[in-house]
Amino acid sequence: MLKKKLGFFSKVVFLCNIISILFLLLSYTATVINPAMFWPLAFFGLGYLPILLLNIGFVVYWLIRRRIYALFTIVPILLGWNLLNQHLGFHSANDKTEHRDSSIRVMTFNAHLFTGMEEGSKTDIKNEVISLIQDADPDILCFQEFYTKIKGSKKMTHRIKADAGFEDFYFEPAMKSEHEGYGQVIFSKFPIINSGSITKNEYGINRIIFADIVRQQDTIRVYNVHLRSFGLQTEDKAFIQNPSNTADEEDATRRVGRKLKYAFEQRSRQAEALRDHIDSTSYPVMVMGDFNDTPMSYSVNLIRRGLKNAFRERGQGWGVTHYEMLPIFQIDYIFSSPTFDIERYKIVKAKLSDHYPVWADIRLKH
Repeated sequence: MLKKKLGFFSKVVFLCNIISILFLLLSYTATVINPAMFWPLAFFGLGYLPILLLNIGFVVYWLIRRRIYALFTIVPILLGWNLLNQHLGFHSANDKTEHRDSSIRVMTFNAHLFTGMEEGSKTDIKNEVISLIQDADPDILCFQEFYTKIKGSKKMTHRIKADAGFEDFYFEPAMKSEHEGYGQVIFSKFPIINSGSITKNEYGINRIIFADIVRQQDTIRVYNVHLRSFGLQTEDKAFIQNPSNTADEEDATRRVGRKLKYAFEQRSRQAEALRDHIDSTSYPVMVMGDFNDTPMSYSVNLIRRGLKNAFRERGQGWGVTHYEMLPIFQIDYIFSSPTFDIERYKIVKAKLSDHYPVWADIRLKH
């Protein structure tokens, strides 16, 4: 069947198909090649979804025109099946939020300093966030970009603790004045006996904190992760969404490219510091937060090594957790030691920030 010659148009399509397959394979290598060593591959990982869709389009074309040629693309797609499973969940929907027997519900949310994404007061956003927490009823809750007053009766830390029934919390501000602060916080319905931060390679608000939490006879180490963001400004986001509207596309491309490259490299260094910290503890761990990177990235794959991915275990559909600019990315995660069973997972489609809250029900095996 291969002996039958292709027409000119099909030959052009086949050449483009080969290039798209090469791009797909390069996107796979982004998961294992440190961008600090060779950064261009990280861009292929970031572009995994459009590259995958392009290859699926070629499969459809060849199934119509010359079926045997579809295998050239189907095989590379299947080679990346394990990576596709990090993006696409095949489990049933989890719409139930009632409390769970002896499992632990953990939740992570980048709160965007409670400023919301639409016009409205901070007070309204805070009330909606507290209502969401009460509905989800997590036992352990990690916030990134958390804002609170330091003095007076309007401390968000104390309000959440009281209104959502938490016993303890650990707040680590990236910025703190006499009156207010913002950073990361871990709330717990169980006692926190130890806490701290990983200062190696931290960058302002992008840092990692941890807390050792005692539940019954078990001590669990919880990491609240906020890896280096791309630091894109309004004009950068506008360029990415519609580059044709930018007066100087070349300058904008270079500017955005530099920011992406720098962030890839910084995240890989933070991920290495976290990986060393995880490997040094004897406690079972939960690792959750805003990783600012996709499942195809080196940093995410380094951190999740040897851990369970709650989305892969119980997720449904394409795992989108950040919707502001291009609503195709999963950058918020819940990982856990293999000693945990993942029973449920849910991305809460509440637009109170540029991120969706995520929760999972996790049970420690004995």
